[in-house]
Amino acid sequence: MTAPRPATLLILLIAALGLAACEKPKPQAAAVGPGPTPQEVEFNDRKESLLQQLATCESGSWGPQQRPIYGSRGAYHGRFQFTLRTFMTYTRMRDGTVITSKEAAEYAQDYYKAANLAWYMIYDLNEPWHWPLCSRKLGIPAQLKAIRAIAPA
Repeated sequence: MTAPRPATLLILLIAALGLAACEKPKPQAAAVGPGPTPQEVEFNDRKESLLQQLATCESGSWGPQQRPIYGSRGAYHGRFQFTLRTFMTYTRMRDGTVITSKEAAEYAQDYYKAANLAWYMIYDLNEPWHWPLCSRKLGIPAQLKAIRAIAPA
């Protein structure tokens, strides 16, 4: 057997390097960030508790419901008893989304969408007066003060 020539070795080396360069890099494992801080957990727990209390006061219980919930002969919708006009107005104020009254009626019945809007109105705008009886009964202004004191930065 004859020894390979230096030119042949050079060609083989270049071809091997070329193939190695085409190999896809192995994906790196995604780093898992740290979980929520105890302060964030307490903030979220108090927020959820306040919303559950409000929904229970307004409509008798909290959480998703199979049947639509109406109050005052259909004037109020969902667990948080929104009027359609209020839901439409505050949705537009919050994020610029313009919705129809049909959509407002549907969204007001969705516990999570309604709770999100209620939190915006209560916490971000400091307007718990939209639920006058329950706000006084539950002491929402005092609860908001306590929640703001522990709010994450």
